[in-house]
Amino acid sequence: MNRPAAATTRRAAVLWSLSARSPRSARTGAAVALMATILTNLGAGVLTTGHLRTPNVVAATTLAVLTAVLLRLPEDRTAPLVVLAPLAGVGMIVWLDLLSRDAGVTGQVFFIVPVIWAAAQLRLGGALVVVVVTLAGEAVVVFSFLPTQAAVVDFAYLTVLLTLVCGVLARSGVVQERLVEQLRHQAGVDPLTGLSTRRVLDAATTSAAREGGQGTSLVIIDLDRFKTVNDTHGHLGGDAALTHVAALLRTHCRDHDVVARMGGDELAVLMRDCPPQAAALRAQQLVDAVRDSPLLLPGGVTVPLSISAGLAVCPPDGTRAEELYARADAALYTAKRAGRGRLAAV
Repeated sequence: MNRPAAATTRRAAVLWSLSARSPRSARTGAAVALMATILTNLGAGVLTTGHLRTPNVVAATTLAVLTAVLLRLPEDRTAPLVVLAPLAGVGMIVWLDLLSRDAGVTGQVFFIVPVIWAAAQLRLGGALVVVVVTLAGEAVVVFSFLPTQAAVVDFAYLTVLLTLVCGVLARSGVVQERLVEQLRHQAGVDPLTGLSTRRVLDAATTSAAREGGQGTSLVIIDLDRFKTVNDTHGHLGGDAALTHVAALLRTHCRDHDVVARMGGDELAVLMRDCPPQAAALRAQQLVDAVRDSPLLLPGGVTVPLSISAGLAVCPPDGTRAEELYARADAALYTAKRAGRGRLAAV
């Protein structure tokens, strides 16, 4: 039973390794490269024979169709074609070299273009595929027209050159991708509490509220008398209180719940796939957990804490995120007016 899942995972990993780092940028770049290849093909045909030959027209038309498809279809449907674009470019270079019987520098220099593009735009797997196909095309050209010794030398030089170019650019792309991922992670994580940021919460709430269903609830939480904690124990004490409550929330929430810091002493928990009664029970457990777990500061000082929480349940037919926030806020103020340290639901 595990084999299909494993096979699917392997297939997804392979497709990911062949894909572009930035699909939109890669698609645009591929379209530009294909258009340049078309013009080169047509220009070479005219310069070589004085007129356009049928093979040139057929090749140019095929590439033009591929370019149009790249530009017209959605990004998710054109992802495989982005990998095919440099391969089509290699095929066109081989075709032009064979047609002109050119295995010299002018015939070989264009082989570097698909590799540069692939190394800059594709992940490592896709770039390596383009390098291998490019070297195969180079071998066809040089061994077709050059003496064996000269062909071997040219092929070796180009192999080293393309490998170095691919390695340097691909490595640079990997480093850049990691930096972008780190920045994205930092933008989504609150530096003090380690909880998700308001930005992450807003995106998740918008999606969940739109879908509706029977199992989406939002809990907005306020740390009671937080100003008093700050005034009594200083800002470090206030930070410790926030960190302590955040850790308790994470402990008592599920892995797929979105636990976020909205700002200041206001926190939130978005619960999906949780029926309303279960959501109310779990929200009450959060209130109880904070009340039963006082903060212990350095020096043995114990600080009792409590939270007020407002629970709003998303209607089955969905709603706007703003409406869900407003209802949870209203419930929170109801809890605070009732004496703090409690849960109110709407």
